Amino acid sequence: MNDGILSKKIAEMKKIGAHMNAPEWLIEALATPKRVSKMQFRSSVGGKMETLTAIRVHHRNPHPTGARPYKGGTRFHPGVTEELLTVLAMDMTEKCALAGLPFGGAKGGIAIDPSACSEIELRHITEKMTMEMLKENIPHPDIDVPGPDMGTNATVMYWMYNTVALMNHFRNIPNATAVVTGKPIENDGIPGRENATSNGLLIQLKEFIRIAKLKFKERPTMAIQGFGNVGGNVALLANEKKFNFKVIAVSDGKGGIYNPKGLNIPDAKAWYDTHGGFKGYARGGDHITNAELLALKTDILVPAAIENQITGANAHAINAKIVSEGANEAITPEANEILAERRIAAIPGIAANVGGVVVSYLEWRRNRGDRRHSVDLEEEHAWVEMELTKIMHSVIRNVYAKSKQEKCSLSQAAHMLAMETIQTLLKRKYSV
Repeated sequence: MNDGILSKKIAEMKKIGAHMNAPEWLIEALATPKRVSKMQFRSSVGGKMETLTAIRVHHRNPHPTGARPYKGGTRFHPGVTEELLTVLAMDMTEKCALAGLPFGGAKGGIAIDPSACSEIELRHITEKMTMEMLKENIPHPDIDVPGPDMGTNATVMYWMYNTVALMNHFRNIPNATAVVTGKPIENDGIPGRENATSNGLLIQLKEFIRIAKLKFKERPTMAIQGFGNVGGNVALLANEKKFNFKVIAVSDGKGGIYNPKGLNIPDAKAWYDTHGGFKGYARGGDHITNAELLALKTDILVPAAIENQITGANAHAINAKIVSEGANEAITPEANEILAERRIAAIPGIAANVGGVVVSYLEWRRNRGDRRHSVDLEEEHAWVEMELTKIMHSVIRNVYAKSKQEKCSLSQAAHMLAMETIQTLLKRKYSV
C-alpha cells in the first residue's frame, strides 16, 4: 500500500522546490530525516509474546532543539513502516511551518493491530515503548512531544504520561505535564483535543467556501471516507448549525452507507459502535463500497481514512467540487495534478488536518504554564475554539492567496508557503 510513498514525496518536494527556486541545501535537508530511533522490546500481542519494534522519526526542527520540541503522533497500525513514518514526519514539519507553530516534525509508531490486543496488553506495550523512548531522552517537553494518531487515543497518551511521571523522580524533567499531548482532560489535557482535527477541518472548509465565493443551491453535500476519530467526528460535527453540511455517505475499510437525502449520523454512529461496522445497517442508507463513495456526486469529499486513497488510477472519477484531505497523504501527488487539471479544489492535508497539532500546541502551552481547575473548563473550551478558528482561517487564507498569486493549485501553494518558512528558519539556525 505504501510502496514508493517516500520517493514520490521527495519527487514532489523537488518539483515544488524547482518552481520556487529553492536552494539545493534546503531540498537535501527536507529529503532526509535528522534521526531515526528504533527500539525493540518483548510484549504480549493477542496472548502471544512477540518482539516489537517502536520507531520514532525526527524529520527537521527549524527551531532551536532543546527549547522547542519535535512534535508528532504515535501510531499503532499494521501498516507502520519507517518509510511511511518518515513521510508523515515530513508532513508534520510542513504543517507546523504553515500554521506558525514552534515545532519540528516527528512521527512514531509500532506495526501492530491494536484491535488484536487486550487493554492490559496495549498498556504494557505503551509503557515498555515509553521506557525505551526515555533512554533516547524522549518524550520531553523541549525535545519531542508525542501525541495521538491512528490506533492510539487519550488513554494511550495517559499511559505514556503516567510512565514518564513515575520515572520523573529520577530524571527531573521540567514541565513534565507537557511531555505528551492529547491526554484526558482530567489528566492535564485540554477541552476540544479529541475532535480538534475534524473541527479544524470544518472550520477551515467554511472559510474556504467564503473566500473562494463558492455558491451552492442547497446545503452543501458531503461524503466522508473513513469513520475513525477524524472521519467519524467530521460526520458528527458537519450537521451542526455552525457548519450546516449534509452528510450523504460515510464508510470504513469494509464499506459504507449512502443516502442522497442525508444520513442520520447519530443513528449510524450508534450502530457502528455496537456492531463494529456498517454491515447490516438498514435504517435509511444503501450499502456502497469505498470506491463507489469516492466517485459519488457530492459538493465536498473528505478522504479521512489512510494513505493513497485518491491516486492516478481513480482521480478522474472524483465527482466532487471540493476535496478536503482529512487523512495524511490520502491524495497522491499524481492525483493532485489531475484534480487541479479538472479544476477540483483540493485542500491538502498539511492545511486541512492541521487542527490536531494546533490544539496539541495549545495543550503544550497550558501544560508549561498555569494549571486550570475544572470550573475553568467552559472558559478554556471557548479559548481553544477561538484560537483554533483564528489559526485555521489564517492557514487557508494564506494558501488561497498564494495559489492565486502563483496561479497554482492549493496543494502546491501550501507546500511552497511551508518550504519558504522552513528555509527562512533553517537559514537563521544554521547560517547557510
